[in-house]
Amino acid sequence: MSTPRRFEPHYRRIIADIRRRIAEGEWPPGHKLPSTKELADLYEVGSQSTVRQAITILIETGELYGHQGLGVFVPAASEQ
Repeated sequence: MSTPRRFEPHYRRIIADIRRRIAEGEWPPGHKLPSTKELADLYEVGSQSTVRQAITILIETGELYGHQGLGVFVPAASEQ
């Protein structure tokens, strides 16, 4: 009997990939993330709210920060 596949919510997949990109230096400190629309297209999710959910969690944990009207950025080590 096969083991059933576990469903991973899209926002968790997005969080994991953003963390990977930061850890591997693809998105270094100070890097501005693409817009929520661009990220929704990149991750092939139909809703920008899914991307916003992932970004909100990463901001709450200090892994990203946002500036009203400017965007979302990877913080420098001193800003975390």
